[in-house]
Formats: sequence, structure tokens, C-alpha cells
Amino acid sequence: MKKSMTLFLLILIAVIAYNGIYTIESGEETVITRFGEYARTEAQAGLKWKIPLVEQKYTVNVAEVRRLEFGFATTQDVGPGLLPSYDRSLSHDSLMLTGDENLVNVEAIVQFRVSDSKKFLFNVDDQIGTLNTVAVSTIRRSVANNNLDEVLTDNKVGIQQEIRDDLQGICDSYEIGLQITAVQLQDVYPPKEVDDAFKDISRAKADKESKINEALSYENKVIPDARGEASKLISEAEAYKEDRTRRANGDVANFNSVYEKYVLGKTVTRKRLYIETLEEVLPGKEIYIVGEDGNTLKFLPLQGMTGQGGVE
Repeated sequence: MKKSMTLFLLILIAVIAYNGIYTIESGEETVITRFGEYARTEAQAGLKWKIPLVEQKYTVNVAEVRRLEFGFATTQDVGPGLLPSYDRSLSHDSLMLTGDENLVNVEAIVQFRVSDSKKFLFNVDDQIGTLNTVAVSTIRRSVANNNLDEVLTDNKVGIQQEIRDDLQGICDSYEIGLQITAVQLQDVYPPKEVDDAFKDISRAKADKESKINEALSYENKVIPDARGEASKLISEAEAYKEDRTRRANGDVANFNSVYEKYVLGKTVTRKRLYIETLEEVLPGKEIYIVGEDGNTLKFLPLQGMTGQGGVE
């Protein structure tokens, strides 16, 4: 009888001890409570043991990146050979007001993961519901802080970063144990009632950008041509200036040379200049020199000897 009781106790102890064995997979954390109070966090993957009946375990996947969708709902996940399918009719919180009082539909995705399993399990009752409420409020506030153009195109990246930073700050203040990994504005579009007007505005903006690009292209072509022409004219003017300066200096030197000879023999120099001038004015003509009495002076016929009409 005693042996049977001892054997039974040993088997019971073995079963209880065996029930205390559990496994932690890679990317998981297990929070252990003892009599309902936090005891420890096990983060190392492998076989673990806890005290049966005394300790309880709560396993949390801290590696998985989860997502919340706003303004739409995914009805078919991406798979091999499949495209995601979305249903906008399943959500009614996409209509928002921008800073310049325009209505737009905003579809957003918030990606997050558990960063602190203890805080995630014990600090907030409804972690995902709390994050959902806070995210909607944060997205609406960020959209309201920007005008329509910024929300549609100009500042989408900045708005996404603003939402992520604000949402992370709120999660940290709540000590909810979540890390916001990404915020994406998947689509921003006007309500159906004003869709045509928005398309007209978009086309007008596209035309405006096209005209600006054409003007810039024309500017980039004309200005270099004008600068090249200006440089050419300046170079020609500089060359003309140098030529005229050299000629003027030559004329001055020639005049000074003649003046020096003129000072030495005024009468002879005057006659010489007179005859040289006649040769320049009447090239190739026969020249006759008349004396003071009106008779033509006799001189050697140098024209025939030189083949020129001037006096050598």
C-alpha cells in the first residue's frame, strides 16, 4: 500500500513538473506571473520551465509587424500570384477636413509591433482598440494641420512622419509597449461629388507646370545664346579698340617724325608734303611743275623710267 502511494505521488509530481515545461519560439517573449503578480520576462528562445499551478505564462510575438487600416479594409491579402483586394465600403472614417477647409478621403496604414511585452499585457486593457482610437485622432489632426495641396501631393511624406512621431509619443506616454514602425497614406482622393472639379484643378496644375517647364527651357536656351553674342561683340570691340589704338600711336609717331624734319627744313618739308599729297590724290597722273614765272620747269622724265606717274 505504501509503495503504491509513493509511486502515485512520484507520478503526480512528474506530471505536474512536466506541465511546467514550455517552449519559446524565435521572435517571442513570455511573461511569467506568480500568483497573478509579474515575476519575470523570458526572451531567450528554447525550452523553459515554470512552477506549475503557481506561475502562469503569457506569450507575445514581438517580431511580428502588425497593421491597422483606416478608410478601407483589405478583403484579400497578397499571396503568390494574387493582388491585394480592398473594400472602401467597409470603413466610414476616411472623410477628413484639411486646414483650408476642404473635404478629402484619406486611406492610411499604421504598422506597429510590440516593443515591451510586460507593458503591452498589463498597462492597458484593450491595446489594439486604444491604438486604433489614438491613430484616428492623430491622422485627423495632422490632415487638419495641412492644406489640400500638401495632403494630396506636396507634403505627404512630411505628414506621414508627423503622424508617426505624434502617435509614438502618445504610445510612450500611455506606456502601452508598442513601437510604431511606419505610417503610410495609401491614397488621398476627393469625394465623388467634387471629383470632376478636382480633376480640372489637377489638369490646370499640370498645364501650369508644363508652361513653366517650357519657359525655363526657353530661358536656358536664349540666355546662353545672348551671353555668347554679348561676349562676341565685346571681343570684337576690344580687338577694334586695340587696332585703333595701334594705328593712332603709329600716326602720332609718323607725325612726330615729320614734324622733326619740318623743324629742320620748313620750306623743303612743306614742298615735299605738297608733292606727296598730290601723288596720293592723283595717282598715276603726269605731274608738271610750274615755276614762279608761270613757265613749266624742265626735269628728268622719271615717270617713264619708273613706270609710275609720281616724282621719285
